[in-house]
Amino acid sequence: MQELLYVSALAASIFMGISIGASTVASAFGPVNSARSANVLRSALFAGFFAFLGALTQGQNVTSTVGSGIIGGQIQTAQAALILFVAAGLVIISVMGDYPMPTAFTVIGAVIGSGLAFGNPILLSGISKIFAYWIAIPFLSVGLSYTIAKLLRKYVSKEDSEREIRLLLLLTGSYVAYSAGASAVGLAVGPLTGLISSTSALLLMGGLSILMGAWLYSPRIIRAISFDYSNIGPRRSVAALGTAAILAQIGIFYGIPISFNEAVIASVIGSGLVEGKSNTDPKKIGRTAAAWIGAFLLSMALTAGIGMMVV
Repeated sequence: MQELLYVSALAASIFMGISIGASTVASAFGPVNSARSANVLRSALFAGFFAFLGALTQGQNVTSTVGSGIIGGQIQTAQAALILFVAAGLVIISVMGDYPMPTAFTVIGAVIGSGLAFGNPILLSGISKIFAYWIAIPFLSVGLSYTIAKLLRKYVSKEDSEREIRLLLLLTGSYVAYSAGASAVGLAVGPLTGLISSTSALLLMGGLSILMGAWLYSPRIIRAISFDYSNIGPRRSVAALGTAAILAQIGIFYGIPISFNEAVIASVIGSGLVEGKSNTDPKKIGRTAAAWIGAFLLSMALTAGIGMMVV
């Protein structure tokens, strides 16, 4: 029975990694595709490759936070499988509905819910740090991306520097995808830190599964972010992606699993505001935000409820 649970936990982690590749990593190349710098399939290929590199080189901080910084004690095998299956299932549903759900919300909610069910103490200091940064991200993203977009628009000629801007956009998108892999891989493999002692092996497994998900399933979300949230050009896309990369690296440094969809979408909106409020879709933005909050609460409730039944 223990062996079956172990295999189930590994399968759930791979499933979670694929879900991350399909949803979270896709955010990095939505603005690139919007600016017509690359087609959707090529964007998915680039995003997956750089996310894989980020997972291998910078993924250990967030992995540690998810594994031991949210709830105390060791995460049990059945508990890890439950966390990952619930969170991944919700993310896949969001991908099928073209609503890019923040994977961090579902995983952290599931970890907290599992702690309630399995008797792990909740580490309020770690959770409060995560929540504080999540709340700050939309405001920081909108303000910083708007400022950068304004400066680029004022000092960089769209007509005279078109080739350079598109190259910069592609490089920035690649770095954001790299940061997305570094931040999100811990969400897929963090619950397994008590089961597998080798962090390198965990990061390799997580990185490969993210790569697979980005290649196979991310084009749907890339299209959604490209055209549904804000119609932005290359300069504003550089501003949006640059902002997301800065916020992501701050989160990675402190081991905070940031919501990459939240950061990128807020940055897209902020950079798009240089054209006025009419350049965004408030209804879809509102529905998406409500769905994200609901997903956090739902993942916590599902994990706690199922966990209490099996403990």
